[in-house]
Amino acid sequence: MKVLHPRKQSQLPSLRQVYLRTSLMVVVVSVVLLAMIIGALAMNKLTAFTQMNLQLLARSTAVTIEAAVYFDDKDIVAEQLAQLLSDADVLKARISLPDGSSYFEWQDAATSSSTGVVHLILDRLLHSESSPVLMQQQEIAVITLWPKGERIALYMWHGFIGLLFCLALTLVLLLWGTRYLHQLMSQPLLELAYVSSMVRAKRDFSQRISRSDIAEIDQLRINFNALLDELNQWQSNVEAAHSELQQHAYFDALTGVRNRNYFEQSLHRALERVQRQSGELAILYIDGDGFKAVNDTYGHAAGDEVLKALASRIEQQLRSTDLIARLGGDEFCVLIDGPESSEALEYLCQKIIDHVGQPITLTNQVRVQVSISIGVACYPQHGDSAEALMQAADAAMYQVKGSGRNGYCLP
Repeated sequence: MKVLHPRKQSQLPSLRQVYLRTSLMVVVVSVVLLAMIIGALAMNKLTAFTQMNLQLLARSTAVTIEAAVYFDDKDIVAEQLAQLLSDADVLKARISLPDGSSYFEWQDAATSSSTGVVHLILDRLLHSESSPVLMQQQEIAVITLWPKGERIALYMWHGFIGLLFCLALTLVLLLWGTRYLHQLMSQPLLELAYVSSMVRAKRDFSQRISRSDIAEIDQLRINFNALLDELNQWQSNVEAAHSELQQHAYFDALTGVRNRNYFEQSLHRALERVQRQSGELAILYIDGDGFKAVNDTYGHAAGDEVLKALASRIEQQLRSTDLIARLGGDEFCVLIDGPESSEALEYLCQKIIDHVGQPITLTNQVRVQVSISIGVACYPQHGDSAEALMQAADAAMYQVKGSGRNGYCLP
């Protein structure tokens, strides 16, 4: 099966070229056909008029020369024919006797033989006219006139020049109209193509097409802008859904800090970096002391407030480069990237414990006080993988739990 490949974009004609080509063909064919029809009608009328005039001229000439012919005065005949026919559109005249013999011939001295196309056509269209020369109701001769056709030829040339002028004027008007229609029609289409490319390339659904003066194109604008409105709304909904999914994927819904999933990914990335750079990091495993009693005494709503307060107070003591995440329940974990020293870690742990240990005022004005236990693990001292560090920090935290809680343990 033969596959037909579409033409490339650069090979396609423009709207202006298509309209100009089509309009030019229609106008030229119409003007030429109209000129041919009008020319044929005009030629028919002109030849009929010329033949009628030639017949009338033959009759009047026969009346004028009857006396000179009767008295056989050829000089007078020649003079009378020259006076009558010199200014007329007559090529030649012949006077014949009743027996068919030629009596006298006259020819226009100013006429030159022509073999042009126009004269060849006229020779086929025009014919001679004859009229009897009578004297006392008796035919003494017959005069025959042959038309010259120069006036008709002049009319034809004038008509041809007029046709060329009409064609030139039509082409000028066509070019002007094409330019105007091209601007009127192609500008909105070019704008539509530009807006479409911007939407496709940059996903910019805020683009809009301006109003058009053509009803069909303006209706296209209305529908296209409505489609862009729907796409813009769809994009906003997708972005909102994506943002919400990202929030659920990486943030804790209750406290607003990062969740376990994000913390584990961040810990793996941080370990890969410090292993390449021979750096250090530490994690703080934090667990609330007696949080179940708060839930049992004041309800889960109060417990949620306490968890929010814990997350906020811990985060306030951290640097901007540190990361806090809620692992679940009342368990939190902090990633310390590049700790300065073990003393700095101990100072940070104590500062967090002191800040968290301050009373928390709930919305019902009840004041509660909680404490936390912190287990610390450092890379590379306590492990070289995320699992090993988490286990070491968890073990250190349980050592604090076993020794009275409300403290920290740095092995």
